[in-house]
Amino acid sequence: MNKRERKFYVNRLWGLTFVVVLIFTVLGVNIWGLQISEGAYYSAKAEGNYMKLVKVPPTRGDIVDKNGKILVTSVPEFVLNLDLMGLQQSKPSDWKDVIKRLAGYIKPYWTNPNQSIESITEDILANIQNHQWERYRPVMILDKVPQELQAIIAEHQNELQGVSVDAVPLRSYPQKNLAGQLLGYVREIGDKEIEQFNQNADAQKAGFEYAQGDMIGKMGVEKSYDFWLRGKEGIQQVEVDNRARPVSKQLIQPPEPGMTVQLTIDADLQKVVEESLDQVIADVQKNTNPNAKSGAAVVMDVNSGKILAMVSRPGMDPNDLTGIISDTMFDKYFTNEIAPAASLNRALSGLYPPASTFKMVTAMAALQLKLTTPTELIDDKKSSLGNLAAQQQGTAEWGGNDFGLVNLSRALAKSSNIYFQVIGRRVFDSNPEIVRQIANEFGLGVESGVDLPGEAKGTAPSAEWKKAYFGPTYIKARDKKLAIIEADYATKLEQAPDAKSRQKLQTKKDAEKNAVDVEYKQKVYENVDWKLYDSFNNSIGQGYNSYTPLQLANYTTTLVNGGKRYTPYVVDKLLDPITGEVAQQYQPKVINTVTISPANLDAVKQGMRAVVTGAGDDAGTASGIFADLPEFSGGAKTGTAQIGNVNTALERTYNGVFVAFAPYDNPQIAFAGVVEFGESGGSTAGYVAKAAFMKYFGWKSTNGN
Repeated sequence: MNKRERKFYVNRLWGLTFVVVLIFTVLGVNIWGLQISEGAYYSAKAEGNYMKLVKVPPTRGDIVDKNGKILVTSVPEFVLNLDLMGLQQSKPSDWKDVIKRLAGYIKPYWTNPNQSIESITEDILANIQNHQWERYRPVMILDKVPQELQAIIAEHQNELQGVSVDAVPLRSYPQKNLAGQLLGYVREIGDKEIEQFNQNADAQKAGFEYAQGDMIGKMGVEKSYDFWLRGKEGIQQVEVDNRARPVSKQLIQPPEPGMTVQLTIDADLQKVVEESLDQVIADVQKNTNPNAKSGAAVVMDVNSGKILAMVSRPGMDPNDLTGIISDTMFDKYFTNEIAPAASLNRALSGLYPPASTFKMVTAMAALQLKLTTPTELIDDKKSSLGNLAAQQQGTAEWGGNDFGLVNLSRALAKSSNIYFQVIGRRVFDSNPEIVRQIANEFGLGVESGVDLPGEAKGTAPSAEWKKAYFGPTYIKARDKKLAIIEADYATKLEQAPDAKSRQKLQTKKDAEKNAVDVEYKQKVYENVDWKLYDSFNNSIGQGYNSYTPLQLANYTTTLVNGGKRYTPYVVDKLLDPITGEVAQQYQPKVINTVTISPANLDAVKQGMRAVVTGAGDDAGTASGIFADLPEFSGGAKTGTAQIGNVNTALERTYNGVFVAFAPYDNPQIAFAGVVEFGESGGSTAGYVAKAAFMKYFGWKSTNGN
């Protein structure tokens, strides 16, 4: 090899050496940076990649009645879980085979036994997919696993990677239907609920945020006190491999159980009211109206706002709503196709015309405006309503009765329609807003602030309310028609060939707009303006009046306790689940004191006593209910609420409504109840009140009951 050739190879060798040195230099610098200069940073980051922190749900707190009787608890229950940690140990291609084998074993125990294995497999896969946001927590496939299935799973464990039967705390309602709607039930949080629950003031104060996978209360006390019941979640550390597959778990912070929530509810009283209401509804079905299936009742402490019993029918067993809900159960609780939806708390959310139980409001308004006195006598004839036109807008006396000359006390005792329409007309003519104002003061047509979700507001009508409620509909219709006319004539006027043609078009346009305005005013007169029949109807608790049984109970409470309206509540205190010590005590809250004078309150209260006393021609409409209770003293008001309008199928169909209190001189409890399709409250809901009073006071009937 000559010198020239050698030089060529030497240069190439030096070039290759330079490249090799450069490569190792770059690698060395990077290794130094990764392991020395920023070693701590990348070490922590790598550790974060393989260590995951997973929430461990705590045991949910108990709910007990005022005497400590357990109404809701958490009990060990065997559930079938699919742990993605275990499932991922098999090849992804085998996942479906594992799940298909599992589907075959659980098919006889599936909520729908007629479902095919393939369909069950798809349901399980969909369930897994829905939980992909947190792949380190087991997915529950089946709850309440029977022993036979437990044995089958254990026998085939080697072919069911990730499948296990575990004992977990599940919500249990040992009293079944007792206070079901009031207590509520627990299920997994929905996407739309996360934001709502994260607005909870207690949760925000504690820095807790709800997230997917959390179990929450869906209604009742379970929902409104969810944060306190849920406890504090523990933390589990999960180690995963380089393919993000879990390989081990370690509990680093144990969960803390939720608070015990003690209610104001008396479970024994609750049971009596429920059984009595069930019996009354059954009697109505048998003897009067087979459509009677629903009702509600509330018993309240007059001097605190504590709710002692809250009943809604049809009843609800929250145990039916834990775990997987079958189609049959869904229909029973959430649809209204065959029977009334049982999940609706009618005591809290059901709106009913109060009928004659509203007459005390009319009386207080007339007395307060000095438009009548307790002793004024009014002839109980339709002619007392005014001229023929007025009589045609009024309601005749119920049952075709003529009670003669009636004062306030006798009018309440006999529930005279004529009397209250006469004084009601005076009130609405004098001040069309005062009846609504007084109704609101007593808690009618306003939210009470009760510590339960889903309260309905109801309606206390007035002239201004009617205008605000119905008026916008006709304004919108008018404006739409006017806009169409404007658009139609804009082009025509622009294209008019001369001034004379344009004038004709303008005249025609003005005529059409005027016709729309005339039609609008006629509609407003017929449907928006307050009429005499509105005054008559609303004076006797019909018309647009609609309230919840809870509102009727609070109204009665306020009337007989001297005029203090309390916030109703069902939770008395929160107890430490370990020590039993009181962690938080809730106190009565006065919302407002009514403007009605003590003398006028007393005059109405005397009239309510007349409802439950007397004999012969002086007998009140509820005197027979309490006749066999020598210890009873108190007052009441019956109501027969017309459901439908005149000339409709429901024109002669009525709800039975009843409000009452006892004892008379020092009232302690108040009652309100409704029996749908129950006709008169004096023959239906009144007997539920009687049962409640007998239980609460320990009164005995002379008939031996």
